[in-house]
Amino acid sequence: MEQPVYTAKDFATLLGITKPQLLKMENEGILPAPRTENGVRVYYPHDIPLYLRLLGKPQLVSSKRRQIFLNFKGGTGKTSISAFYAYRLACLGMKVLLVDLDPQGHLTQCLGIDHESFEATLYNVLIERTDIRDVIMPTRMENLKLVPANLDLSPVELALTSMNAREQRLRKALAPIQDEYDVIVMDASPSIGLLNLNGILASNDLFVPVLADFLSYHGLKILFETLATIEEDFDFIFENIYIFLNNYNASHNICQRAKEALQTHYDGYLMKTIIRQDIKIAEAASVGMPIHQYAPKNRGSVDLNEFIKEVFPNLPIVF
Repeated sequence: MEQPVYTAKDFATLLGITKPQLLKMENEGILPAPRTENGVRVYYPHDIPLYLRLLGKPQLVSSKRRQIFLNFKGGTGKTSISAFYAYRLACLGMKVLLVDLDPQGHLTQCLGIDHESFEATLYNVLIERTDIRDVIMPTRMENLKLVPANLDLSPVELALTSMNAREQRLRKALAPIQDEYDVIVMDASPSIGLLNLNGILASNDLFVPVLADFLSYHGLKILFETLATIEEDFDFIFENIYIFLNNYNASHNICQRAKEALQTHYDGYLMKTIIRQDIKIAEAASVGMPIHQYAPKNRGSVDLNEFIKEVFPNLPIVF
């Protein structure tokens, strides 16, 4: 994963102005003097909120969001989509914290970070009461941070079992820092357990990736039954639930039939945006590069842009 760098033209487009307008306001001191590299003006994603404020435009998000990607069925592409989604949010100027809830550390690896290169995980936060700030690690983007995971997280389920308020420990750990980030994105393992329950109770929004097959459709029934139990036991309900089709191939009859079934039974939650089948997504994840860096013009990148526009319809930027 590399730090994105915008040209004056691309940066102006994001802000909804023209390049001449951008340069004029910089020369007049209305906007900051730009950085230059080899005589060329350059801009970074973390510059976007300041420029929006100086232009009198709305902030990127009206309320801070805590979001979890979860499906009890494995193989839905959940981890790569959550990693690439968070990276793209950061590219658009949001301050983002990624939290890896899976001891396999695949989210961490999707960003090109060696999951064995650090010593602290959420285990230290939830069990040993380590301040989460001491576990958060930087990435190559100033506005994208990560709580990593590796196999050291594996014993957390057993360790949580005997602890007081064991289901709320992640929510409490995030409380001191949650206002520092526009979005906190959590990626959960495909299982029912205390760690995932902690992630659910710490979130506002649930994202459920499903494949267009009937095993995924059946998995949704189990997930919603579990959520109903959580709602009753903890007086908790998500503000938003987003079900989205991933790796979708419209030429397959089974995909079309599964989509119709989802529209019939989960229409209130099903996103309009569909992530189409794109081998570049898997290739990007395998080399630790976000899809917008690996193949910025490919269908996976295009679909994720539409995905973000649907989740954040009032973004004051153009992309």
